[in-house]
Amino acid sequence: MGKNVFEDMDPDVKAMRASIGPSAGTTRWGRVLTGVLVVACATFAFAFYVPLLRAHEGLTKQFLALQSQVESTSRSLQEARDQAKESAEQKQALQDQIAQTKQADKSGSDASASVKSALEAKLQKPLAKDQAAIGTADGQAVATLSLSYLLGRGKLELSPDGKATLCSVAAASNKKTIRVLAIADKKSIPAPLAAKLKTPLDYSGAVATLVAQTLLDKCSVDAAHLSATSFPSEPSGASKLEGKKLSGPRVELWLDTAK
Repeated sequence: MGKNVFEDMDPDVKAMRASIGPSAGTTRWGRVLTGVLVVACATFAFAFYVPLLRAHEGLTKQFLALQSQVESTSRSLQEARDQAKESAEQKQALQDQIAQTKQADKSGSDASASVKSALEAKLQKPLAKDQAAIGTADGQAVATLSLSYLLGRGKLELSPDGKATLCSVAAASNKKTIRVLAIADKKSIPAPLAAKLKTPLDYSGAVATLVAQTLLDKCSVDAAHLSATSFPSEPSGASKLEGKKLSGPRVELWLDTAK
């Protein structure tokens, strides 16, 4: 066998080698274990942290989505409440308007009935002779007087009875608006006036002016509460009168009780 090279080694060198050899090996194994431990910890941390991070991100997205849904639902709920409130206000306003209209109609009907009663009391004479009629239309009282009763024969002037009757109507109106409507036809034009008032419209216009002027001058009717209109023959689209009617040439006095 070969000779061991360490047999002739100095005893001091042998002692030094014996003291250092085992210590270097221990250090090397310690480093290996430390590295393994670090890797194990890093692997564990990575394996634990990544799923946790992903779970956190997923929960955050779900939370944001739910929060958006809640906000959207809250906005929709508020809009629905606003619409419901607006609808309720509109309904209440409509109900108030209907109530006011009904009250106005009732007041107008009561006033019209009152004026009609006053007219009946004041026009007994022409009513008895069928020279007058009293009715209602569109919430207004209407006094109708025949031209043969209002005017002197063959003249464009009021008879004494006609003038007194106009003032009776004005008194019964209780200072309400009076609309004068004169209606005439070709046959109703007096012969002495035919040369000047050639058409029914000319004649009815002259009669309406005469009646309106008399109401102003003799019956103390305010000009702001008076108007006059004329028609040849029957006016088209006239309001339907309820009550007794007169046909033919006449003057209708419409008393607007709502004014």
